[in-house]
Amino acid sequence: MQFPRRSRNFGVFCVALLLLAMAAPLQSAPAQSKAKPAILQGLKTPEIVKAKAKLLDKEGAGRLYRAGELLVCVMEGTHEEMGYQHGRLLRNHIEHVMRMGYVKRALWDRGYTREYTDAQSARMEKHFPPEYIAEMKGVVKGLHDAGLTDATYEEIRLGVTEAELLHFDPDAPPGCSNFAVWGKWTTDGRLLHGRNLDWDIKSGAQEDAVVLVWRPKGGIPFMMLGWSGGIGSVSGMNAEGITMGEMTLPSPDATFDGLPLFLQMRLVLEKARTLDEAEDLLKNTARTTGWNFILGDGGARSGLAMETDAEYLDVYKPMDPNEGELTGHWSMEDAVRRTNHPVSKRRLERLLVAYGDMVKEELGMEIESFEDGIRMLKLQNSWQRYDWMGKVIQAQKGEMDVEECLQILANGPVRAGNTLHTFVFDPENQTAYVAVAGMDPPAPATSMPFYRIQLKKWFKPVP
Repeated sequence: MQFPRRSRNFGVFCVALLLLAMAAPLQSAPAQSKAKPAILQGLKTPEIVKAKAKLLDKEGAGRLYRAGELLVCVMEGTHEEMGYQHGRLLRNHIEHVMRMGYVKRALWDRGYTREYTDAQSARMEKHFPPEYIAEMKGVVKGLHDAGLTDATYEEIRLGVTEAELLHFDPDAPPGCSNFAVWGKWTTDGRLLHGRNLDWDIKSGAQEDAVVLVWRPKGGIPFMMLGWSGGIGSVSGMNAEGITMGEMTLPSPDATFDGLPLFLQMRLVLEKARTLDEAEDLLKNTARTTGWNFILGDGGARSGLAMETDAEYLDVYKPMDPNEGELTGHWSMEDAVRRTNHPVSKRRLERLLVAYGDMVKEELGMEIESFEDGIRMLKLQNSWQRYDWMGKVIQAQKGEMDVEECLQILANGPVRAGNTLHTFVFDPENQTAYVAVAGMDPPAPATSMPFYRIQLKKWFKPVP
């Protein structure tokens, strides 16, 4: 398996998460009966604002709205038509993000070359479904007709492959968190899915953020919280009630020869009507590198976690025995949650085997037993977020609603200073609560208002 650029540095970072210190005794999984409501004291609740969509522009069946401080781009028709609408309606934002904004700051200003990024993007493009290539070409045509005549297909392709290109950046290790709850934890049993994207708020990606809604002809309408010019993203929900969010997962099995993350997630949201279908889609897709996923199904009131990389895909359901005391973890009824590490013994052992010698050589650290590694893991923020989310959920049996989910995202170790966007999805009511990082000065999304976006009118199928 060929490793992407900088994977050696990322390997050191991965295992440093596990092997930083050798304190703290190995603890048993906490029992539900010992959950203390005191953990809920002093939690701050973000502001919720009902966002009324105001029409800004239109192109064919496509529409551009402003809902509160958020842009909402609704596309309808064939893939080529939806791409054209996207390019024409978001022309200025696409030019900014590609030429002056985030892409310039994250890639070109930090030493990446176009030769390198084009070469790796081309490797991933071999796995693109043809309809996504047609959509990207539609975006380019829309940009040309809107006056950006020098826009290129390679720029738009970069927009869906840069997550892999930046995945191994040692300067900004990611710290995303995801959870889904239903059944015994929520007020009426419905599923709620919360997610923080902790990435980078200083490079200006939030300047060109947009809620993208696709209404494919004859297909499943779906939305993704993303960026202008990108035909995929890392957070989304579809009209069938499937929700999805990702987190970076350290893994030694990585390659650029696979479908990039943005399009893996889009494929699921565009095609899957059930969790089983979502699982099959990802299992049968050539994947790139390590990603954790939380998926929810509002119709079935169920959810699951996935730990994936280029070689393996492991599925975890509520009360999964592989998420247990052996590795210091604990699964739950009617809930799934993940952060930025694996939970199974097999995956943790793979990390230690893959990177143990490297860590000893470069950091002067050595692990003597698997138990030592778990003790070290439990000192890390990734495990602390995982543990804290579970304890807060346990303290609220039958009491969780949207505000309680927002509290998890905006408090404790889950709250971060680099949250680029955050959401709570309520798929049964086809409603999204969305916040995006502030720009001037940069401020994490969890400190900003959450806009309530009603999706029912846009989630009606197009014949």
